[in-house]
Amino acid sequence: MKHFFMTLTLLITFSFCLSFVTESNATDRGEYPNQSLLVETSELSELMRNSDTVLIDMRAEGYTDGHIPGALWFGGITALVNGEHEVEHYLVDAADFQQLMRTVGVNQDSHILIYDDGNGLGASRLFYALNLYGHENSAVVNGGFAAWAAEGYPVETDGDIPAPGNFSAEVNEARFCDVSFLTQNLERDDIVILDARSPEEFSGEEQRSSRSGHIPGAVNLEWRNFVQIGEDVPYFKSADEIASLLEEKGITPDKEVITHCQTNVRGSHAFFTLRLMGYDSVRAYEGSWFEWGNREDTPVTGE
Repeated sequence: MKHFFMTLTLLITFSFCLSFVTESNATDRGEYPNQSLLVETSELSELMRNSDTVLIDMRAEGYTDGHIPGALWFGGITALVNGEHEVEHYLVDAADFQQLMRTVGVNQDSHILIYDDGNGLGASRLFYALNLYGHENSAVVNGGFAAWAAEGYPVETDGDIPAPGNFSAEVNEARFCDVSFLTQNLERDDIVILDARSPEEFSGEEQRSSRSGHIPGAVNLEWRNFVQIGEDVPYFKSADEIASLLEEKGITPDKEVITHCQTNVRGSHAFFTLRLMGYDSVRAYEGSWFEWGNREDTPVTGE
């Protein structure tokens, strides 16, 4: 109870301090089609007052050194890895994911807010997993902990042990893509394969699997293009900037988009970005290039 009042005091403190913090550049980024999926740090104080809000820290480390008040530590991306799967970094199955979510206090009706160090990779990975397993009431904190610290908000070092939640996981087939689905749909004109790897990986210059190159017909748009990499805080780029990037590659909302990278971490970032931009028909190929490039029966180009 003591910790609850300490957290509440911190939340009230930064709520009153909002007027003294430099105005967020959120207004400069414009309105995203699915604006509710990207939360600004300035919105957290209000959102955290809702009893159904769960704030999850997806950083691999640093939680005990300081985190956003009220956040629960998840353990980073590695907590989502199915250690028994033959594909590297493959997501845990529905049953294990359900247990993970219940352990951090997530309920079926929870509004889940996710942050990481700032670039969105960890937060987007959990966002995709939630979408895959049937829970789309979630959002990513823009700029993550980097934004929180840069904007001068208070942190806490203690953490609560949440009461177990009642989250239920069930695969949403509309978000799922495996090697079979991909090979059967390579020739479809209404599908775009978005490869979120680096240009060097895409061309085959950089090899990370037994075969290098890319999936025939795929377009390369590295995940880094969506955020302000190199800035102190890697906020997402403006809606107009991202829309232009997608349009240049022929990635339009009227098509179904399948994202991937090497292990679908960067692919999950692209997945989130597309959802943010209003793309409803989006899947992620979980096996990604680790699976595709290590098989002998999948077509490859660019080697």
